[in-house]
Amino acid sequence: MKEKNEHEILFFFYSQADFLEEVWAEYKRSPAKLSCLNLVNWIFAAFPIYEDISKLLPSVISKTKLASENGNDPDFSYELKKVDINVKTPSELVSIYKRVFESKQTDKKKSLQNSKYFWNLQKEIQEGRKGPLLVSLEETTKSIIRFNNELELELIEHYGFNFRKKLNIDIIT
Repeated sequence: MKEKNEHEILFFFYSQADFLEEVWAEYKRSPAKLSCLNLVNWIFAAFPIYEDISKLLPSVISKTKLASENGNDPDFSYELKKVDINVKTPSELVSIYKRVFESKQTDKKKSLQNSKYFWNLQKEIQEGRKGPLLVSLEETTKSIIRFNNELELELIEHYGFNFRKKLNIDIIT
């Protein structure tokens, strides 16, 4: 498989960050089941991109070392090196994400737990109440948007210019 270059990785990062903000705005307007699941998908789309950026720029971002000790999945926990900010996802949201993508493909025990959180989230949305899963989803989304904004500032500092503008110029030409 072809290795991603710097241009592609940062293009994916900026695109994902923009999509996440748009999906968040849509969710805030009308928190429906579909917009909620869309939000879950875009939250977790960020982590493979963080992985690519951490390989490209290890001095800017890295996986959180203490993630597995705190009960968080290490694949979904990252920190910025120079700024004291990190992003991690609660295990309930990881279960919901896995239910959406791996529903029947996992073993029965894990599948039941993932389904439980998934259906509890659906129930909270249908009842129109802010239960623990919706609160967790909203807080995680806010933290990822904040993390993306801080990462964007770190990228500007690292490169000495706004790479987003260079990407826009490259797309136009």
